[in-house]
Amino acid sequence: MTIINGAALTTFEIAPDGSTVSIHVADAEQRPASLVLPSECLAALIMTLPRMMRQALQRRYRDSSLRLVYPMDAWALEASTERDKLILTLSTADGFDVSFAVAPTELARIARVGEPGAVPTPPPH
Repeated sequence: MTIINGAALTTFEIAPDGSTVSIHVADAEQRPASLVLPSECLAALIMTLPRMMRQALQRRYRDSSLRLVYPMDAWALEASTERDKLILTLSTADGFDVSFAVAPTELARIARVGEPGAVPTPPPH
């Protein structure tokens, strides 16, 4: 196994045909390295990174309640091609956004929890 001890993420590239993504890093001596993955791996990476970040924070600070939290700047609600679903996109001011397929009943439940005096749901573990 080749281990690259990266010190910083530098850039990324998407192949012209969209088939691969290259994640470029620099090691402690500023030597460049790249991890090249098929673009199909991006969904797995996106789903895994928040869990990795949460576990790293919790272990580093020995606090099981820690997680990375982003300030929401905007949101959008759109129609979906999926029956009985809407697309909810949450965005930060620096351009990070994530979209979810949400049932209207879930949106109503979220709205109720957001009302003054409502008891919020405990954080996920």
